[in-house]
Amino acid sequence: MLFRTAFAAITLALGLALPALAQETRSVTAANGTFDIPVAPQRIVALNDQIVALPLYELGAALVGSAGRVDADGKTYLRGGMDTLGIDYSNTDIRYVGQFNAIDVEAIAALQPDLIIGGTYTDPAVIDQLQAIAPTLVVDNGALGLVETLRTLADVSGQSGNFEARHQRYLDNVERTKSYLGDTSAISATMTFMFPAGEELWVYRANLGAIAQVLSDLGFAQPTAVAALEATQASWSAELIQDLDADFIFGFYRQQPDATPEAVRAAYEKFAPGWCQALTACQKGQMVLLPGPAFGSTMAGLDLALDLVETHVAGRSFVPFQEAK
Repeated sequence: MLFRTAFAAITLALGLALPALAQETRSVTAANGTFDIPVAPQRIVALNDQIVALPLYELGAALVGSAGRVDADGKTYLRGGMDTLGIDYSNTDIRYVGQFNAIDVEAIAALQPDLIIGGTYTDPAVIDQLQAIAPTLVVDNGALGLVETLRTLADVSGQSGNFEARHQRYLDNVERTKSYLGDTSAISATMTFMFPAGEELWVYRANLGAIAQVLSDLGFAQPTAVAALEATQASWSAELIQDLDADFIFGFYRQQPDATPEAVRAAYEKFAPGWCQALTACQKGQMVLLPGPAFGSTMAGLDLALDLVETHVAGRSFVPFQEAK
């Protein structure tokens, strides 16, 4: 773990946090309780890059630090930052504060934050340490779904107006796309995520990630097996891959050497040999791999995912999948 002792961090925090005491505050309730936070936070630290930092930056929040990732060469980066918003530590004022599962408490304290935002993936013991530095909120993105997570991040960071304006524009564009698609309830779609090594396939039922939100907002149907899932996401068995068949199946690739479209398609084959022959959507050219930002947690991701679905589905003929009853 990168974080040091709680005593050292708390001592440092008490010495650095004094300028924030004069701020006007308000009460908010998060997944970990109710806290008084600044009405207009000026120094926010995010404990996750893709889920928290990118949406905050996109909305114009005062972000000074974020957890991130470390590549094979030891270089730190914001996951999805360059692909989605064109940002990283190197071209912004955002400072690296450890990995999302190895938070550096001292580095956070040195930034003198007035608000810290994490998620349910953050170690509760670390959250408790960080409370001594600044109000630390846990946002349960899994329970909230994408839109409500974005709305919550906008609210606590003082950027609600920015979010609501962008979200309304997105909703208007959803209606435009619907007018091109016709009866969307008669079109079925499955959203999948294959890891590049081909060791695991995930399937998403609900609005966790941009493309899943778009498919839900457009009103697409789901295969029976996917609609029956209790959780918003589930690890899928190779033996049941045929149960994912639909008019369209969506997957993802990243703009990285290990996760190109070719590599991801090879990963499906490794995971379930002969997978394409088992799926009508794949056989008919209706298996679509989208770039990583369309899977992300930003308004930019929503806009991109909507445009891509419109591009691949609207105004074209396709072979409908007939699910066995």
